[in-house]
Amino acid sequence: MSGPSLRVRTVVLVAATTATACAALIATGYSLSTTEVEQAVRGRARAIVDQIELGDSDASPFLTQESVRRLHDSHAFVGAVVFSPDREMLAAIPPSVSQSPLLAGYPMPETGLHRVEVDGVPSVAVFVPLDDGGRAWLVFDRSPYATAHRQLRTLWIVIGVGAVLLASLVAFAVGGGATRRMRELESIVDRLGEGELEARVKPTGPSDVRRLGDAINRMATKVGQRIQRLDQERSALEQQVTGRTRELEQANRLLMDIANRDALTGLANRRRLEMELERNISFSKRTGQPLAVIMMDLDKFKICNDTAGHLVGDNILRAVASTLRSRVRVTDLVVRWGGDEFCILVPATQPQGAIAAAESLVDAVREATAAVPLPEGLEPPTASAGVACFPEDGEDPHTLILNADAALYRVKATGRGRVLRYEPGFSKD
Repeated sequence: MSGPSLRVRTVVLVAATTATACAALIATGYSLSTTEVEQAVRGRARAIVDQIELGDSDASPFLTQESVRRLHDSHAFVGAVVFSPDREMLAAIPPSVSQSPLLAGYPMPETGLHRVEVDGVPSVAVFVPLDDGGRAWLVFDRSPYATAHRQLRTLWIVIGVGAVLLASLVAFAVGGGATRRMRELESIVDRLGEGELEARVKPTGPSDVRRLGDAINRMATKVGQRIQRLDQERSALEQQVTGRTRELEQANRLLMDIANRDALTGLANRRRLEMELERNISFSKRTGQPLAVIMMDLDKFKICNDTAGHLVGDNILRAVASTLRSRVRVTDLVVRWGGDEFCILVPATQPQGAIAAAESLVDAVREATAAVPLPEGLEPPTASAGVACFPEDGEDPHTLILNADAALYRVKATGRGRVLRYEPGFSKD
């Protein structure tokens, strides 16, 4: 649950502070207005004293009739009580004034205004000195002074309320401006959070807001610099990873090549043939394209190897491998199956074409082995080959290899140096 907005808090705070100050101001003004009224009463009393004329009758001073008349005619005069310097009452005008317990004697203390009621008239009395050393109570109608007092009090209240309203309006305006600036800051922070690191706070508003905006701008700059460094580090790391990946791929290809290649002849090995034959048969099953496998064996190679030595035997194998590699198509695969036995995968070739290719390879091997130096009297080995075709002679790698090997065995058993395609009934047994 969210609290009040900044504008509301600002208005409430300023209004409360202003109201407190205005309350103190009104109290002060009320006290000043009371003092001002008291001074006005005392000023009138002083003016009346200046108009009093004292006579002498039986050695007792008294107010002359002319003085009494002037008192009644001015200053909202209600009555007066005159005392001698010895604090004896000399006169009371009207006589009923002396019946008031307050006005019948000296006040203690002698200062201040006193509220009294004379003959039913709300009055205010002030005790003032006379020129002959005596004292006198002068009583005035309270209404004019009370009215003036109320007017002054109302004036101070109006001033206070007006000050509170004005302060509230100013606070509302200032709070509104602060709220707008805070919303702008919030918007900038949201944009920065969404990745707009170019967003910046404008250097406007109060000093505190400007400092906050400067701090946000510095933060955005630092974050941008940090992200730039991270991007650079990431790019360098990606380059390293790419380089290492490339090296790893090259190493994997090298390892794969080593794993799938015969070390002596450089031809593909048996493992490579099994993978390629599986892939080609799957493709032929989908497309109906023909496929053939040629199994080839060197005739009387063991005699050459045992007689001339293994180094000569290795030379013969390398020469045969080089010849087979040079005489096949790019799409064909020549494999050293093991020992002096080779296998050639011939995709996209009909049976007659596969037989013709096998016969050509047999002739090429005869030429290649004849070129290898051998001891005198030792005949160079020839080659025999068996052919198995997909799908007639087998629909899976194992069957094709087995039947091509069976055809090769039949050739070896019935006369070497030629080619024979598999037929049902051929067996190595």
